Amino acid sequence: MTDETDATAVSRTCPPWCGRDHAAGLHPDDQHHASRPRRVAVISGAPALEPDELAVATAVVARLVRRTHSGLTWLEVVSEEGRGLRMVATVDSAGRLLRVLQELLGLETT
Repeated sequence: MTDETDATAVSRTCPPWCGRDHAAGLHPDDQHHASRPRRVAVISGAPALEPDELAVATAVVARLVRRTHSGLTWLEVVSEEGRGLRMVATVDSAGRLLRVLQELLGLETT
């Protein structure tokens, strides 16, 4: 069993984007850094399988997350409610995805 008051469990150095208050100990909430969440309204659906009128309005939350003892930062994009949408990728992978999305959106405007 682990001691939940272990002061060494939390890194005291937060990345500049971290918006969390960390306490010493092993509580799961203190084991990661997280940015302030950004909420975005989206319309989602399955256009190849369902008619457009079955699309659903929802809200997603995007944030950066990093374990306190890790150098790997993740982008998390999840439905604000339920499990309708979920994507978790490293920031490098998210950057590659962003470039492809920008290219595809550019095709739509030409």
